[in-house]
Amino acid sequence: MLRFTAPQEPTIADRCIRPLCFAASGDEHYGLDGFELTLQDGAVARRLLFGLQGSAALFQYRGRYFAVFTRHQIATISGETAAAFKDRMDYLVVLMDDGTDSTSVPFNTYLFSSGSKEDESDYVIGVVEYEMLPAYSRHQFFPVERRHTGRAGDLALASGLPSHLQRMVMENGGIRIHPICKSGHLKSRSVCGVLRYPEDLEPLDGMSGGAVFVTRLAGDGHSFEIFLDGIIQRGGGGYVRYLGLEIILDRIDDYLAE
Repeated sequence: MLRFTAPQEPTIADRCIRPLCFAASGDEHYGLDGFELTLQDGAVARRLLFGLQGSAALFQYRGRYFAVFTRHQIATISGETAAAFKDRMDYLVVLMDDGTDSTSVPFNTYLFSSGSKEDESDYVIGVVEYEMLPAYSRHQFFPVERRHTGRAGDLALASGLPSHLQRMVMENGGIRIHPICKSGHLKSRSVCGVLRYPEDLEPLDGMSGGAVFVTRLAGDGHSFEIFLDGIIQRGGGGYVRYLGLEIILDRIDDYLAE
């Protein structure tokens, strides 16, 4: 949770919403150079091309650092073995930059849902290898705690990276991305939530995995609190549907208790 003193929308999209990409082998494609990357399995560095898959949200909880995005952003391949799927996850990249250099978030492992309900299991949590994080990137993880949950009628902000606005994923001098923020009020909130915003006919493809924040007047009566309430699953046409953060935190708590 963060606190601010003016009612305007805080500039949160650049803080913790990052591009989720998959890499593919190659030297050049449509004039864009590949980039050197050493995969987690210890394979030698190779030239890879990055394709934008959507958004991911970075947060810190219980002293640990995580990235979360939706399961449906990872293509399902019929008949794929568990080993092959794990190998494919090595090509998943969440990009970060400091305006000069670009890098990827280092992951230790991934957490999936064991549930069978489609919406409630539509998430993947990347457990970050903190010691390998560049110092500049550590402030980009949004602080999370369990004290707050969105309610119908709350003012909410949905932040993500619509695909049609992202011209390049990576370039010399840093990443060029264009996050947006849709503001409105929560129409409903249970395990999942629905945010309604004024229809503007803009497509939201690529917003999946982005974050929904809720803001409220603080107890002191003059400052405002903003907290992460969930991750975007789908949207468009004046609404955003998202998975409540508590489902994700429950999975993390189970992992930390192992």
